[in-house]
Amino acid sequence: MNSFLLYKRLLFCLILTTVTFSTFLQADTKTAINTDTLTGNNSIAFYYADIDSVRELISYQRVVVEPTNISAMQLKQLKLAKTEVFAYLSVGETDAKTAQQYPLAIIGTNNQWQAKIMDANNPAWRDHLLQKALQLKQQGYAGVFLDTLDSYELALATKHHPAQQQALVSLLNQLQLTSGKLILNRGFTLLNQLQTLPTAVVAESLVYGYDVANNDYFIQSAEDTLWLANQLDKVKQYGVEAIVIDYLPPDIQPRIAAAKTLQARGYTPYISDGLLSQFGVSNHYPVPRRVLGFYDGSTELKKQSNCHRYLSTLIEYYGYVPQCEDIHNPQLINININQFAAVLYWLPQASYNNISVQQFIKAAIAQLPTVFIGELPDDAGILSLLGFNNLGTFNGKLSIKDTQIKYPLPKALPNEYVRYGITDPNHQVQLNLLDEQQQQGIAIARTAWGGVMLQPLNVQELIGERSRWPLDPFQYLMPLLRLESIPAPDITTESGQRIVTAHIDGDGFPSVSWLPGKPFAGQSIYTHILSQSSLPHTVSVVEAEVAKHGLYPEIAAKLEQISRDIFRLDNVEVASHTFSHPFFWDDRVSSTEKLYGDALPVPNYEQDLDREIYGSVNYINQQLAPSDKPVKVFLWSGMADPTPDVIAKTQQLGLLNVNGGNTFVLNDNFSISQVYPHLNWYRQGIQVYAPVMNENLYTALWTENFQGFSRVTETFQLLGEPRRLKSVSIYYHMYSGVYPSSLAALKDIYQWVAEQPLTALYLSEYAQRASALYETGIARSIHDNSWYISSTGITSLRIANHYKLSADSTGIAGVNSGPDGRYVTLTQARSILSAASAAENEPEFNDQVFLQSANGIIKHWQVKADGLNFSIHSHQPLVITLVNTQNCNLVSENSKQLNIVTQPNNMTITSHDQGYFDLSVTCSTTKVTVDNQ
Repeated sequence: MNSFLLYKRLLFCLILTTVTFSTFLQADTKTAINTDTLTGNNSIAFYYADIDSVRELISYQRVVVEPTNISAMQLKQLKLAKTEVFAYLSVGETDAKTAQQYPLAIIGTNNQWQAKIMDANNPAWRDHLLQKALQLKQQGYAGVFLDTLDSYELALATKHHPAQQQALVSLLNQLQLTSGKLILNRGFTLLNQLQTLPTAVVAESLVYGYDVANNDYFIQSAEDTLWLANQLDKVKQYGVEAIVIDYLPPDIQPRIAAAKTLQARGYTPYISDGLLSQFGVSNHYPVPRRVLGFYDGSTELKKQSNCHRYLSTLIEYYGYVPQCEDIHNPQLINININQFAAVLYWLPQASYNNISVQQFIKAAIAQLPTVFIGELPDDAGILSLLGFNNLGTFNGKLSIKDTQIKYPLPKALPNEYVRYGITDPNHQVQLNLLDEQQQQGIAIARTAWGGVMLQPLNVQELIGERSRWPLDPFQYLMPLLRLESIPAPDITTESGQRIVTAHIDGDGFPSVSWLPGKPFAGQSIYTHILSQSSLPHTVSVVEAEVAKHGLYPEIAAKLEQISRDIFRLDNVEVASHTFSHPFFWDDRVSSTEKLYGDALPVPNYEQDLDREIYGSVNYINQQLAPSDKPVKVFLWSGMADPTPDVIAKTQQLGLLNVNGGNTFVLNDNFSISQVYPHLNWYRQGIQVYAPVMNENLYTALWTENFQGFSRVTETFQLLGEPRRLKSVSIYYHMYSGVYPSSLAALKDIYQWVAEQPLTALYLSEYAQRASALYETGIARSIHDNSWYISSTGITSLRIANHYKLSADSTGIAGVNSGPDGRYVTLTQARSILSAASAAENEPEFNDQVFLQSANGIIKHWQVKADGLNFSIHSHQPLVITLVNTQNCNLVSENSKQLNIVTQPNNMTITSHDQGYFDLSVTCSTTKVTVDNQ
């Protein structure tokens, strides 16, 4: 169907919907409107496509999925976000392959879906359904969605089928006992016969339908719509929720309008595509957060690609999720572009000759904001489609007209950089390049479909593994993507303050230090750092360096005892840094120069990754760690480049994994290109990068200037302002305890940290948040500018300075200003950010008490009419500031000593103690009640 006819049809649909439901609303005075539905607290999604991530699905309170398309880990993530998960179960139909196992149960064929219609009276088929439902419940599903209940009507000639109906009634009664909650697709005539009513009844195509045979959307007749609405109203009279699935093409505004109309009737809406392969609109809808990028898997790995190395950092900062796809992926053409907010191309010229890439460009250019970086395709048809032409090449020294740049551009060699001009007069040229002959070409242009940022304004690689953007990509590149401003899931901040972590790789534990008495490096770190600092630390050992069966059996007893002493410290959590310290985890990465070999030279040992992971963790748990403090984190060694299957091994042990990334910036060497993303996401597992690199890069690979690591405080400052890009991360090796100068550097760093307003976390706590960064749901209300947030571990959001929160917000403790926005503290898995009314000049949170900042983790937060109850866990002596505390008093339910300093509008609570605090604030004036439970 062409777009004009589709537009006319959708317009007619909206008119028809308005007229029809206006009639319904005037006629129906008996059925009360479901207030949960109207307020968005009862959303649902039906999604039958393959699930690579739950980041969209967790935005809904309930989801119905095809159980073969979801993994056990994804099911766990959904439940962690308080999303109820229902499994799709077809009662009256099945595919031909399954039907072959029950030949006596087949009573017909549904030609539209090429499915076999099954007899609900057949004992074998009934037993199959009951066993399947029981298995689903055992797997953790909240219940089942029973589809095709009425399919027998397609196969049997008569209009009345009492035998089938009675069989279905008895089957549903049995399923109710074994399956948890039931949601029925239709089955209207069965309700009054069931022993227990279902949770909900679903009806499809009340107003908008889908013809699968012709891949076409249609409008139901007014008579059919009225009949189905009457059936749904009868459902509501039983006190059962009525859910409507209607089908519309991807345009979001018609879907929102249709959902609103259904809500007004008191139905729970879900508006999606005809195959339920998109994330549709319910009482709210997930904002597309994925940004698609590409790499050429024939020449590079994803983790080495421009998409991952340089673009992911920028995309993450805006609250979006980078998705880097190999252009040779055979499923590329089948990618559902409706999941994406934008698409980026940063490929070498030869890669644009890939047919799949060319097809994707043509298919997506009119639907998604699209940006090309570096080179444009040289295909004449695509170049014409983009509105550019090839003017030849630049030659000689390059400059950017009328613009100051921080770094000089490289000299253009003959035929190196193409000069592009525009053929579309609507393109807005923002910057032009000039060469020595004053030849001009496009540098940056904004177009109707997105824009371009062309060579050599892409990242320039320098010697020493350094790189730089010639121009600030936040200023010049990211605006071309036209990304909507959304609450950005954040892992730099906790309770309104920047996070600090400290973790130590075990390398060099047995090294003899240059200190009095020549203690081992492990003892030196224990004596001078770990036993002196109140910061929580994550500490590891390399098994082969300390164990009796390792490299140094003659001193192993002493090394193991030092390890036990370290692990017994209250401020230390236990980690493994492998058995033999492999330097390479991915054998696809070629390395012609191996400075340290493949691993430590353990006698008679051939590298075994199971031994490195499972074995080292078991050794530490059995021989070194206290019985109540097992290993919690696995720290990657060497290149820290694990493949997805290797990452999965740590997850099988229930461990967080950290290290990798190469973030290293200094005042005299700063570019965003040297800031790595927070993580490397794979469907099978997530690698969390260390926020900042260790002392190796500050000491020329530990060859000189052993006090150089003290400059890491420059890194912390550069990554904290003007944008908070990373948390503060004190990350080093045991060998930093060898030299007086390296110990002095550590002490300088710890002193700097002690002087900053930071919230200390264990590395495992940081890694939990980082692992959940992409699996965070950001959804919009269909009624106002409220945001629905669903978290599998994220506790902080960054919002724009102008977005003020009202007291109607739920699931949040408060907000604090940062250098680049305002940081919201979340207190539960599902939260709502509701904007304060600017027209009424409503003060933020009205007059209720809220959190400004704390150096601990908020564990419980309940606002009451006369104040506040809350719990906090701080790993260091407590400091917390509350706002709107005029005429309020603090009540402590702990024996810990507290100090209180009050200002006209805030209260700061401190303690020399750390740990758990249960506190209450009572206020003499009336406060607005907000249920944050």
